[in-house]
Amino acid sequence: MMRWRKVWPVLRREYLSRVQTKAFWISTALVPILLVAMMVLPAWFMRRTGGDFRVAVVTADGELAREITERTREHAAARTGPGRMTVTIEPVEPAPDAAAQRLDLKRRVANKELAGIVWRPETGIGTGEVEYLSVNVTAVRLVSELESVVSTAVTKRRLLDAGVARDRLEALTRRVSVRPVRIGEDLRETAEAAFEKSFALSYILTFTVYMTLIFYGYYVMRSVIEEKSSRIVEIIVANLRPMELMVGKIFGVGAVGLTQYLIWVIVAINLGVTGLVAGAAMSAPLVDPKLMIFFVIFFVMGYFQYAALYAAVGAAFNTEEEAQQTQSLMSLILVPSMLLMFPVMASPDAKFAVIVSLIPVFSPVLFFTRMTVQMPPGWQIALCLALMLVSIFVIARFAAAVYRVGILMYGKKPTLGDIWRWSRQG
Repeated sequence: MMRWRKVWPVLRREYLSRVQTKAFWISTALVPILLVAMMVLPAWFMRRTGGDFRVAVVTADGELAREITERTREHAAARTGPGRMTVTIEPVEPAPDAAAQRLDLKRRVANKELAGIVWRPETGIGTGEVEYLSVNVTAVRLVSELESVVSTAVTKRRLLDAGVARDRLEALTRRVSVRPVRIGEDLRETAEAAFEKSFALSYILTFTVYMTLIFYGYYVMRSVIEEKSSRIVEIIVANLRPMELMVGKIFGVGAVGLTQYLIWVIVAINLGVTGLVAGAAMSAPLVDPKLMIFFVIFFVMGYFQYAALYAAVGAAFNTEEEAQQTQSLMSLILVPSMLLMFPVMASPDAKFAVIVSLIPVFSPVLFFTRMTVQMPPGWQIALCLALMLVSIFVIARFAAAVYRVGILMYGKKPTLGDIWRWSRQG
């Protein structure tokens, strides 16, 4: 039977020894800033990555070349401010020897005379396939710009060939922009930067759960190994059972993570209500207090699953170096949940998303991801929490067996019989 009066001193020591450090408060302040920066800065830098690009357009259709040239000029004139991108089109007539011409143009690209080549030498409407040759095909803004202007130009050319009057082309080919509007649970509409806010909120909160599960699980493992290597554990287990020691460590380190989460939740709610979060990643319509409560719940339940496993790993090895490989394997259990996060975010109610999010070891990340996009039905929330509770019980039983053997047989290699015997003892 668990003696909680024995567990409390271990819990208190693990909690205070970490909360009172400068590292705890520094990480509490920096982690949210770094997560927001990971979302905001790449897009900010991308918008400001401009420049002047010269692109050769190889086509026998003079009308198509003129349309592409005019369209790129219009786009360049419409851009202002930092990150302005200008694309200059160089029309090139196809040569009789297409292979030699292509090779010569590729040399110009390699010599930085051209940024790339749009290759469409055939006449007529064509198949709709256009090649773009460049040494840098990851220049997203440039490729997107060329795709837009070439597609519009080809569409106009097809309409002309179909007999559409030229004066109607602009109206028929005018680009339509789609503005995302988020519908809340109260049926209110939020149009301002709805996509960016929803994606940022989902990604930041989910990534926070993912990182802190690994971070605090590793804390538990390292604490166990440190006590084993210093032989302090031999004195500790003389006064309390290994199971009580493991529970005290898990609860103590978990309380540290919970304290950090509560600080973040309180700050996020306050900033959300006043609308002061930089970049509007968490404005009032998107920061639902109920969601932040589930943010804490899923951390707690996910933490107990992984902390128990990390405690077992720490008890099974005598040094941190020995435990590194197994610890890495433990971290890999969470990796599929991060890989599946984006398809789940794209279709949170799909059968696949529902099934994978109900797998207990993935639930802290994937089910919570679904919540940030669209709140699942109540029965799915209840089922998920129930499955996680069962998982916590099963994992804790296994971890307790390994922990007892590892702690009480320091320096020895336990057998399966040892594990079985200690797992049956209280």
